Amino acid sequence: MGMPKPKYPRDKHATISVISHKAQDFQSVDEYLKDCEQRFKVEYFKKMSTTEQAWNKVMKSTNATFNNRGKNIVLECLQFGGNREFWDGFNSEQDIRSYFKVCYQYAIDKVGFLHTHENIICAVIITEPNRRNLFVYYLPVTEVWQEKIMSNDRSEAGNRLQMRDEYDMPIYRQRIEIDEPLLSHSEFWKAWGGLTSYSDLQEDFYMKVSKKYGAVRGESFSLVKNTTLRQQERYGRFEGDLYDGLYFDDSPY
Repeated sequence: MGMPKPKYPRDKHATISVISHKAQDFQSVDEYLKDCEQRFKVEYFKKMSTTEQAWNKVMKSTNATFNNRGKNIVLECLQFGGNREFWDGFNSEQDIRSYFKVCYQYAIDKVGFLHTHENIICAVIITEPNRRNLFVYYLPVTEVWQEKIMSNDRSEAGNRLQMRDEYDMPIYRQRIEIDEPLLSHSEFWKAWGGLTSYSDLQEDFYMKVSKKYGAVRGESFSLVKNTTLRQQERYGRFEGDLYDGLYFDDSPY
């Protein structure tokens, strides 16, 4: 028999990810939460009746507008988690709960409409035998977005055309509407940095939260265009490197 392989301690990793949902996913969200309530330990920081009812309530309370094209992303979820080594660093379940409470406050500050919980419909800790997560469901509502500036010219079909500059680039203007915000997945993430918004989110969460709990920042294999300058410098990333040529895009935008 060969010698057993030595077991080296793994780094502690805390995770944050973005899950997107369309309107047709509402029932699946409800069914998932009901199933978890039957099988696992579930604790709510904010509970909802049904996803659809909660979604409609937020749309009404925020007075948000929505350009429904049938397949829009209309609901998102921040998922907080970690590996076993990270959770083993806590002294008790109560300490883990306190950590998730900090994560929830981070979510409110980061994705909450005007830094409030008004657009958050549900926040729940789900503890399974081999993993635990905090799920924070929210509507991607933004008070700032880019609006097309239309010209008086029309297409052959009779539709007004967008104005263009001297370089034939489309022209936009910034719109700010606190009393009538916009529900838009793309505009929401544009406000947080566009292509680098996901990298910015992970970096910000690490610096403000998980680093304080002993977590180590994992290497980023995102396309370089989706990676912040700090991450590029830290990991020696550059355009055309081994990972930049792979076809995937992990930006929520």
